[in-house]
Amino acid sequence: QRVLYWIPVLFISIIVAWSYYAYVVQLCIESIGNIGEKIVCLLAYHLFFTMFAWAYWKTIFTKPMIPLKEFHLSYADKELLEREDRGETQQEILRRIAKDLPIYTRTMSGAIRYCDRCQLVKPDRCHHCSVCDKCILKMDHHCPWYVLCNNLV
Repeated sequence: QRVLYWIPVLFISIIVAWSYYAYVVQLCIESIGNIGEKIVCLLAYHLFFTMFAWAYWKTIFTKPMIPLKEFHLSYADKELLEREDRGETQQEILRRIAKDLPIYTRTMSGAIRYCDRCQLVKPDRCHHCSVCDKCILKMDHHCPWYVLCNNLV
C-alpha cells in the first residue's frame, strides 16, 4: 500500500525524463545546427533542470515541520486546563500561557487557538492533521505529488 503513494512521484519523474530527452536529444542535439547555439541552449536547460530537480527532491525528502516545544503545555498547565469546565476560564489560562509566544492569529471570536489532541497552543498557520495525527506548521505537506504526510519520508 505504501508503494502506491510513490506513483505520482514516479509519474512526474517519467514526464521529466521524457522532457529531458525531447529537449536535449531531439531539439538541441539533432535539430540545432549552430554549435554555439547548442551550447547556450544546453547550458541554460541544464541550469534550470538542476534547480528543478534539486527543489523537487528536496521537497519530497524534507519532513513536515511540527511546532516548537515552547508551544506545548507543561504538565501543570495541562492539569489546570483539564480541571476547568468553562470556556472563558480555559481561555484565560491559554492567554496567560501564550502571552510570551509569537502568536498573532486567533479564532474568529478572538480566542487563542489550542489543539486538544496534541495539547499545544497552535502557532500561526498551524493545523492538526488527521492523517498524521499531529499538528503541522503551514499545512503544506498534503500534496500527493510530493508524497508527504504519508510517513514515507
